[in-house]
Amino acid sequence: MQLNFTLHEDAWIRKGPVYGSGQVIGYRVGGLPDGTGARVANFGAPNGNDWRIMRIYTNNTQSDWMGNYDSVEDALAALQQECQRTM
Repeated sequence: MQLNFTLHEDAWIRKGPVYGSGQVIGYRVGGLPDGTGARVANFGAPNGNDWRIMRIYTNNTQSDWMGNYDSVEDALAALQQECQRTM
């Protein structure tokens, strides 16, 4: 079964007084199986790339931030591979 994850911006570095005006540093990931969730965030912002994943489980617990990826796309691909393995 192919999973179709989607990224939804939910954290920014603010540029001036306008909400959501700066660099995106966090995403909520949609489309995970069985009602689980995930977030992907850049811990290296604003000048670096250190993207990490946090899983959110059905019992409303969460994992620690995991991984060190060069891009949000790399982090998302790793999350997809992990989900495919556990299905």
